[in-house]
Amino acid sequence: MVSLRLLLSSSLALLQATPSSAFATSPLSSSRLVERRQEVGPLFAEDNNPFGFVQGLFSGGTAVAQPKTPAIPDVVVDSDYTLAAVFASIGLSSVFLGHDIFTSVFGGLFVLLATLFAVQASRIRFVFDGEAFELKNASGDDEQLSDSGENIVVGGANRWKYETFVNYEFFPKGSPVPILVYFKETQTVKEDGSNDGQIHFFPAIANCKQLEEQFALRGCAKIRD
Repeated sequence: MVSLRLLLSSSLALLQATPSSAFATSPLSSSRLVERRQEVGPLFAEDNNPFGFVQGLFSGGTAVAQPKTPAIPDVVVDSDYTLAAVFASIGLSSVFLGHDIFTSVFGGLFVLLATLFAVQASRIRFVFDGEAFELKNASGDDEQLSDSGENIVVGGANRWKYETFVNYEFFPKGSPVPILVYFKETQTVKEDGSNDGQIHFFPAIANCKQLEEQFALRGCAKIRD
């Protein structure tokens, strides 16, 4: 017991004898601490935004412009005289090989149609531009294109936007020599004020393979069998 009391008494005496300055930070230690903090720098940005360091991960780079999708160029479909040649062959054969007046008249009608198709193929062009499918007139040796005027059957311009197409087809279907180009659109307003779809037929006086490719490329709607 005496030893324990002596140990406590000596400990208290040592604590009381220790000056308070022993627990204070010396000026040298404080200056070194400040210098150390300056070297390390602040943990967060000066604007006190704790997520400021994250912004650096997503900024500072150089933006790279994405290449633009090239626009589909305008296309003038090639003329095709196949239909005119076929009708002329049938007509002339009927005229010269026929044995009665009916066959000769029938042949003469085919020759007239062949002539009409040939004239149309020489002066009418089927044109696809950035917005619409259009029929234009070609004139001169350099085939200058001009407005074909108003549609003589249903009225309105011979120009139809691709998004108004409802269907298109070539008749007879699957024939190596199509006779008619057909399409239906909702742009033309009918006489009764409705626009539920206007049907158009044209003789196949242009390259039908090119026409079909362009209809599909321009996003024209088509009813699949």
